[in-house]
Amino acid sequence: MQLQNLTTCPDLIPTIAQWHFAEWHALFPHKSVEDFAADLRESLQPDGLPQTWLLLDEQNQLAGTASLLLSDMTTNQDLSPWLANIYIHPLQRGKGLGKKVVLHVMNEARQRDLTTLYLFTEDQQAFYEKLGWELHHREFYENHWVAVMQYDFALAG
Repeated sequence: MQLQNLTTCPDLIPTIAQWHFAEWHALFPHKSVEDFAADLRESLQPDGLPQTWLLLDEQNQLAGTASLLLSDMTTNQDLSPWLANIYIHPLQRGKGLGKKVVLHVMNEARQRDLTTLYLFTEDQQAFYEKLGWELHHREFYENHWVAVMQYDFALAG
């Protein structure tokens, strides 16, 4: 498995947009598949944010995604940047790949001298806590309870 920046494989955006739409449409009910694709196209810039990485398997087939975004919720606009789009294809789950992509993006954030990252999750709070993330707060977002979490690089050492 290897991680590559989306800029190396922009032709995969339609597939990724479909995956993200299917996985998270309930949390973004105002967005269409094309909106998800447009968000991904914003990651095609060479520097800055947003950035998206692809997890490719040994046959160079798409297995997952991860992003750094400036914003990921319609609320909490004062919090930035965000770890987002952590997606592992269902056939690849249970192999530790989620941890691999999260740690990769956290390392990318550290290399960019970011001091704090945020994310939100419906059901993976314990997973992120094992990686050093802390609960910032819980809120009812788009008819779902979510945990908004943060990772402070200074506190992590």
